[in-house]
Amino acid sequence: MRRPGGWKYKIYSTEQGHCQRLQRAPGYDFSIRSAVRILIDAMKRGSFLVLIGLLVVLVGVSCETSGNPDRPSAAPRAERSTGAREDSAGQGEMKALAQAYPDRIAELAFRGDDWAVRIDDTWYYWAHGRLLPEELRNRWEDYASYRFYSYSPSLPPIPDLDEQTKRRLKERLEQAATNPPRRQEGFIADLYKAGTRGQTEAGIVTVNLMGFDVRVHEQVAEPLKGVGRRLGILVETDPGVQRFVDGLKGLAGYNWREIAGTQSRSYHSYGIAIDLSPKSFGGRHTYWRWALPQTDEWYAIPYEKRWMVPLQVVDAFEQQGFIWGGKWFFFDTMHFEYRPEILFLAEAAAAFP
Repeated sequence: MRRPGGWKYKIYSTEQGHCQRLQRAPGYDFSIRSAVRILIDAMKRGSFLVLIGLLVVLVGVSCETSGNPDRPSAAPRAERSTGAREDSAGQGEMKALAQAYPDRIAELAFRGDDWAVRIDDTWYYWAHGRLLPEELRNRWEDYASYRFYSYSPSLPPIPDLDEQTKRRLKERLEQAATNPPRRQEGFIADLYKAGTRGQTEAGIVTVNLMGFDVRVHEQVAEPLKGVGRRLGILVETDPGVQRFVDGLKGLAGYNWREIAGTQSRSYHSYGIAIDLSPKSFGGRHTYWRWALPQTDEWYAIPYEKRWMVPLQVVDAFEQQGFIWGGKWFFFDTMHFEYRPEILFLAEAAAAFP
């Protein structure tokens, strides 16, 4: 897997091909069938100039059809609709999903006034960010959203919240404690063929990373091996990375459980998340929930007081589609999870701010 900047998602957004310079005049209805009729008539009349001009137009039409990857004829997996708007809700996110998981997402379409992707025989709709099957679309308010968020390419600054924002954050946490959010699991379950514990564990494999065995889903095994190859080079060339790896106690991957404080399955329960466990945290913070009993302003804990992963190591994971919890507002510095679609969106945001 390559870094998202080199994937088709960006190419589709920026590259139209030289043939797109051949455009038909506005309002002029032109078809291949009518062109053939004109061509035959021109041959009968011996009109050389008409023949040359018509050939130029035909080349332009052919290029317009085959050179633009956003057209249905060039991208049969994507169903288009005249009702789709370029700025319609969920468009960027659903396109990012389709590009991130081409082996599992068979089709991307704008249907039923919403963006949707198809996994096997099931369509999942944007549904205000919930990613729901057809039968649950109208019940989107019953579920927490599938987390699409802004992911920083560099280490983000420590937040400095005003009093109003602090109050809203406190209210949000109190509400979540009273009514824990619940994500509809169908999309992720189908994506990884992991609807039940038995189905999930049938797809779990063991990968060696930094000298430690870790259990993960088979769909992320190759990307994780790519991380391992890069880290192997860093260990040999960077003393800081060597010291970091020497300070690890182990890795935690697959674990069937829910996210703390929610009713949603953890990404660990799908085998697509990994925790790096050190021999000692050295008195530093690694997880916002663990810091919360000590300070209400856990989000303002400076980086030097958090247990941190070297940015070279973070980059090695990101190059293979993993994101790091150390960049989150609700920080979890020991945590990595496979979310290439988030990196797609970050790259697109950087390219088109």
